[in-house]
Amino acid sequence: MPPPRDPRYRPFRLALWALYFTVIAVALAVVLTSIVRNLRGPHRPAATGALPTRAALRVCVTELEALHAEQNHRAWRLADEVGEGDAIARWEVWAREWEQRVDDLADRCRLDARDPDPQGFGGREELARAREAVLQVHRAYRAQVNRFAQEEADLARRAAQALRQAQEAVSRPPERG
Repeated sequence: MPPPRDPRYRPFRLALWALYFTVIAVALAVVLTSIVRNLRGPHRPAATGALPTRAALRVCVTELEALHAEQNHRAWRLADEVGEGDAIARWEVWAREWEQRVDDLADRCRLDARDPDPQGFGGREELARAREAVLQVHRAYRAQVNRFAQEEADLARRAAQALRQAQEAVSRPPERG
């Protein structure tokens, strides 16, 4: 049986326990803050400058349509490339660059600006909603690519390798016996 604790040191023990739990709480807060910042992505400064004109918004809509078409085309093209060893890595590089171009479009067109439109012709809010819809499609594509990369990429590589071997076998000259 351990000896009883000296009551004179009780305030020091309580202070050490408080310090111990404070250090743990601060460490957890730092880790959680880091995780939340990482999930939110890089900080984007508030939009500045003049709001786009109606003609500029038409260009923005055209650019967003082109980005959407590009992402759909790239996703379908990936299906043809998926048996190649670096297809998923190339997709990830392209996806990050594509997302940056969408962010650049949002900055240029001031889609996240909160100030009212003094020209009164609108369209910016609708364009911002369209951008969010296009980004939702992009997130779905990325989720599917990542899931496929984790679960079925080896299957696609084996199929591509088997097809190459079959092509080589059919291309060989006949054996003479």
